[in-house]
Amino acid sequence: MDIKWTNDLSVGVDSIDNQHKELIVIINNLLNAINRGDSKDEIQKVVTFLKQYVETHFTMEETLMKRIKYPKDKYLEHEKQHTDFWETYNELIGEFKKSPGSPFMVTKIKNVLVGWFTNHVNKTDKAIGVFIRKQ
Repeated sequence: MDIKWTNDLSVGVDSIDNQHKELIVIINNLLNAINRGDSKDEIQKVVTFLKQYVETHFTMEETLMKRIKYPKDKYLEHEKQHTDFWETYNELIGEFKKSPGSPFMVTKIKNVLVGWFTNHVNKTDKAIGVFIRKQ
């Protein structure tokens, strides 16, 4: 059930890769807490920590893109994906709070978080690494 770090997920920028590795740990902690049936309070702690960490990570990526003069259209698309993630994440957590023990919700959280993370890293974040290496 866990996400595993592989070199395929590497963006090639240490600061981003290190934060991605930490995000994997936090996502796995959330999925494991849900699977174990931890209390709502324990799960809420992980949800809150994940949100704070993702906010920090998105800010770092967006700051880096500005610093390296990433093309504006690509920056805006990347930023939009971050905004879209927040909408999806907040909706998902809201649904989870209504039915925390539902196996359907566990599967949905896993699919959304893992799917979004791997897709975003492989398609959007890797482009930052490619851009930096070309400079």
